[in-house]
Amino acid sequence: MSRVLLACGGTGGHLAPGIALAQRLTEDGHECLLVVSSKAVDARMTSNYPRLSFVPGKGRGFGPGLVAKLLFFPALLGAVWSSWRLLRRFRPDALVCFGGFMSLGPALACRLSGIPVLVHEANRRPGKAVRLIARFADSVHLPAGVRLPGLAAERQHDSGYPVRAEIRPQARDAARRALGLPATGRLVLVTGGSQGASSLNRWVEDNLEEFAIRGVHVLCLTGPGGREDEVRAPQSSVKFVPFCHQMAMAYSAADLAVTRAGAGTLAELATCRTPAVLVPYPRAADDHQTANARQSEQAGAAILLAESDLARLSTVVFDRLADVAALSVMRDALALADASNRWEELARETLALAGRRRTPAA
Repeated sequence: MSRVLLACGGTGGHLAPGIALAQRLTEDGHECLLVVSSKAVDARMTSNYPRLSFVPGKGRGFGPGLVAKLLFFPALLGAVWSSWRLLRRFRPDALVCFGGFMSLGPALACRLSGIPVLVHEANRRPGKAVRLIARFADSVHLPAGVRLPGLAAERQHDSGYPVRAEIRPQARDAARRALGLPATGRLVLVTGGSQGASSLNRWVEDNLEEFAIRGVHVLCLTGPGGREDEVRAPQSSVKFVPFCHQMAMAYSAADLAVTRAGAGTLAELATCRTPAVLVPYPRAADDHQTANARQSEQAGAAILLAESDLARLSTVVFDRLADVAALSVMRDALALADASNRWEELARETLALAGRRRTPAA
């Protein structure tokens, strides 16, 4: 069996697919070790997976600001040295990187040590780390139709987004019971991803009276340190919680979601067939969330609304909630998106490269 190292920490969007791939590989008897960051979001998510093995890595992002950029280079040297020491202990047959600052150190250490490197990019605009690692990676996995210029075509592959095993559609009534939500009535899920979104939280707070008048329930995931309480009205319940460990339940309980547009969120929405209004984070690197959201809207699976146009969010949400036929069409589009989210090749090629590495020593 193979030993696979996965560099996937720093954000939920990087960590979740690493966990999903590790679940698939360990289920088949392979040994996996996941390199994560020391951020609270990583600690919170990894605590739910006691059967997987995690190790803290080193590294820091490239900017913004001159000081941050200057500190990046000594931090990178430290990350490479730390990763090299990890390689000597774990002796992996292959490395899979999921982008972000936690990937660079392990990728460079593996390249120098002759260990195969695979890199996976979930967003439709590849980030800096992925673009750099792709130059020397053995295999580059990208969203369908996305390619990096200057790389050999045979090294670039279409790939979906690895979705964690527990993210599966649930019966709506059971999902609402599990989360302590009203069994009847329309429900909106509002989430800004693992970090939360203050603008979306404010939208919920500013519309409490409107939710009460219309009899609409809301589950608002406010993010780390965010609001945690419940506002009740005769026909409406608005529940604020910082984080939800049962995201499949949250997606399945909702008639409509209002979310950011990270690739992981879009894949999970598709898996659970949850229509959404997507409000891309406007300061995301290379504006990749807008590119993600535009693709989803063109497929008919979501509505794209820029954050600069948030004044229209209430109208968009309430109009769509009232249009049962339109919601049904969106769910059909989500089912097609989920069916096309094929990421099996990533697992197959990881094991193929790992096996090739082991063969000479056999």
